[in-house]
Amino acid sequence: MQKNQLQSPYWKWVPAAFALAGVILFIFATFGPPASSSGFVAALKGAIASLAPDYVDGKAHYLMSGGPGSWVFAFVLGMAIGGFIAARTFSIPVRDIPEIWEKRFGNSRIRRYLATFAGGFIILFAARLAGGCTLGLFISGSTQLAVSGLYFGVLIFAFAMITARIVYGKTGKEEK
Repeated sequence: MQKNQLQSPYWKWVPAAFALAGVILFIFATFGPPASSSGFVAALKGAIASLAPDYVDGKAHYLMSGGPGSWVFAFVLGMAIGGFIAARTFSIPVRDIPEIWEKRFGNSRIRRYLATFAGGFIILFAARLAGGCTLGLFISGSTQLAVSGLYFGVLIFAFAMITARIVYGKTGKEEK
């Protein structure tokens, strides 16, 4: 009997967990404990402040938000850098359109980007309606073992699995 020789192209979970813990530790050590905010708002605040500082000073939302030097901006930049490193250490070539998406919806990049944008918009809109943000609640809350952060983490993963089943159906399941 031969063992299954297929190897996962993903990082093993232990090194991935240590990498994530290292990123969170770096953020806590350099910027302090994260708070709820939005990376987009931080970047927008920096852009607007350079053009119209009085406008930014007069808006309560911008006064509460960190600017380009905040942890959120560093976290968003770190995600881009981390994604680049992960893509280069992946054992198989990274595709712009995942194979499972292509099987179900075709290879149109525009359709993929529009669906991705729509999904991101819905998540951010819902987070703003709730008066917070997913990053602050899940990343910060769960790392501090806050019940609300852990509860949200369970819910977001459960709904992600339900959404994946709705969007992809049984595509990708091995046929026996």
